[in-house]
Amino acid sequence: MPRLPHATLWLALAAPACLAATADGTDTEKPRFGWATRAEINALPAGERPRLDPTCPGIWITPIPPTAQVGDPALSNIEVEADQVHYEVEGTSTLIGKVSISQPGRRIEADQAELTRNQNEGSFRGNILIAEPGLVLTGDEAEFDFQTQQARIRRTEFVSSAINARGRADEIQRNEKGLLTIAHGEYSTCPPDDRTWSFEARNIRLNQESGRGEVRNATLNIKDVPVLYVPYFNFPIDDRRQTGILIPRFGNTNDGGFDFALPVYLNLAPNFDATLTPRLMSRRGAMMEGEFRYLLPRLGEGRIEGGFLPADNLYDERDRKSLSWRQSGRLTPRLQLNTDVNYVSDSAYFIDLGTDLSISNTVFQERTGELIYSGDNWTMLGRVQGYQTIDPLITDIEKPYARLPQLLLNGGRRVARGWQPGLRSELVYFERRVDDLSGPEINGTRYRFDPALSYVVSEPWGHLKPSLQLRTLAYELTGSGVPGERDSESVASPSVGLDSGLMFERRQGDYIQTVEPRAFYLFAPYTDQNHLPNFDTATSTFSFQQLFRESRFSGGDRLDDANQISLGLTSRVIGAGDGQEVIRASVGQIVYFRDRKVRLDPALPIANADTSNFAAQLAAPIGRGWSSTADALWTPNLEHTTQLSVNFNYLPESRDRLANIGYNFRREDPTLGQEALRQASFSLIQPIRTNWQLLTLWQYDLRGEETQESLLGLQYEACCWKVRLFDRRFLADPDDISPGARRERRAFFVEVELKGLAGLSSGVKSLLSNNIFGYNQLVEPSSSRQEFR
Repeated sequence: MPRLPHATLWLALAAPACLAATADGTDTEKPRFGWATRAEINALPAGERPRLDPTCPGIWITPIPPTAQVGDPALSNIEVEADQVHYEVEGTSTLIGKVSISQPGRRIEADQAELTRNQNEGSFRGNILIAEPGLVLTGDEAEFDFQTQQARIRRTEFVSSAINARGRADEIQRNEKGLLTIAHGEYSTCPPDDRTWSFEARNIRLNQESGRGEVRNATLNIKDVPVLYVPYFNFPIDDRRQTGILIPRFGNTNDGGFDFALPVYLNLAPNFDATLTPRLMSRRGAMMEGEFRYLLPRLGEGRIEGGFLPADNLYDERDRKSLSWRQSGRLTPRLQLNTDVNYVSDSAYFIDLGTDLSISNTVFQERTGELIYSGDNWTMLGRVQGYQTIDPLITDIEKPYARLPQLLLNGGRRVARGWQPGLRSELVYFERRVDDLSGPEINGTRYRFDPALSYVVSEPWGHLKPSLQLRTLAYELTGSGVPGERDSESVASPSVGLDSGLMFERRQGDYIQTVEPRAFYLFAPYTDQNHLPNFDTATSTFSFQQLFRESRFSGGDRLDDANQISLGLTSRVIGAGDGQEVIRASVGQIVYFRDRKVRLDPALPIANADTSNFAAQLAAPIGRGWSSTADALWTPNLEHTTQLSVNFNYLPESRDRLANIGYNFRREDPTLGQEALRQASFSLIQPIRTNWQLLTLWQYDLRGEETQESLLGLQYEACCWKVRLFDRRFLADPDDISPGARRERRAFFVEVELKGLAGLSSGVKSLLSNNIFGYNQLVEPSSSRQEFR
């Protein structure tokens, strides 16, 4: 057998920059596995620094990066380097000293190796290192098949930078599909010198092809102390959708007791999935919740959700249930289908059983299906809409009407020389049964046909838009409350409008200031409509935007009478270089030349004020993440503020923190069904150094002198684990709570997550998203929620 001293068949790969040696020349555990400290990462050129979790002291950098391309084993050459090579033409070749064997995307190092004649199989001994993209394994003995990539390594340790995990085992086997089987091993996602948690198991399997890991006969250790025996556990090792157990959810409330839920995710198909969630409440009983999601080429995306609690111990042993179906998708490029169908068994369901710890209560559960066809310059909508009334105290006459069906046609486009014809038309049948004798029953069909013509002039100096509209309204009525001679009603009325505005601006150093006056004149004659029904119309809430609208009503049951001019003034300060708005202020008022006789209820007095409230708005990006907004209404004849809202918001470019301070005030207005309000609010999400985060939410009723909602949370996040503690208190609506239940609600809940495995969750994210302005703009936190790919 020939002997070639220090034969070099291939130039060795350079070791990664983060691998270093100790003072005595021996490799430590960290350099051997490619662990780079934060200081070593910061020393690299900016373009070469990998992304580092701020809560981690370092990062795993494997000899072959996760993004490296892997060559086909059957087509790739095997390249070898060693100090000495003993080569036999018909037998086994022996390599001794600094052995390195590689293919594209693969590499093996050892003190000694033996290769078969065709070099497809090899055995290795001493200081073995096997590297692939994002994966490195070490051991004392190994066998490797270069053709199939099967391997067996004994007394080994491993690191996967792709899943930020490390471990050790008596033996690791890898089959031709990349499945790693770890026998009598340990697994953790903590840094090499951190023993916060680890799994010790008889058998661990990591399947990078399926994206799942399995643990059998395992013990969960916290700080090397066994705390939990797990006969079987299945967990994700990447972000693909996979069937398995999601993060459990638990909490405690003062009325329901301890609350624990275990979601089970089912990946049924690439475009179908489901989540089944068994739930146990210590004082109420066992409940089942579920969600089914789909994504179809024609119907689009949708979800069906439901819950069932049999014989609630705290609700007179009655069953409690809910069901909803939401769908949105395009049947064709121009035709869209939307549905929103909801059912709930009782008015206290969301207060008592609502998941994600947020109150989503509503008196009416909507049930809507609609088709929308979009043409080039027109849109047609067909809708069927009804409601379930869940508050038993609401009488039939107070319930909303169902639309069975509703057809809307809107269109218009600019033609030659600025002329713009338009059309808004509606045909809808309203129905509401009155079986409790709470009022007269009136149902029927409503027709609206409103053609319009306008001339549009739009220039840099301003705009001018005269318009003419003919409004027609007709009814065909039925029901016990309709006199025989009044089963058919119709009215018609024209309206004339002139909208105009000017734009003035001047340069002041680095800024441009604008002054934008606007005037809108509206005339419409009075037509008696006191005998007409009101199916879906309300008086719009007055604001600065309402100054320049053609109707003071929302809905189609009234034709406005008007002889008025709206005057508004807006001024902006804009950065001359970047075009960013520094501040915007607006103020305006309507001057009436005639009383407004058209009203929803003939019993209400005629509006005879000469002017409207003053409406004002202010928006100012203060700078360094701070911004402010304010809205106000002031009544001149009473010389007091009718409505005021002031908010300060903080969200820096880093998007890792926020703060909101707000004050809202409004006076009671019976004509709008508006209740008086005086409320202060505050919310804060603030990192405290690197690992800690403080979360607070507070809403206080200044009129009732009571806290309506409060939340105090504290989070600690380390490199491989996270914990959140929350204490929440809120007041439930007295009309929407279970019999005998307390209005004051309190909940204490905990989230614990072992990164790379699973955790315990209370679903607090939805609560924060619904109640904290700007929360969804923060850097997205890690989540177990799986979306369609």
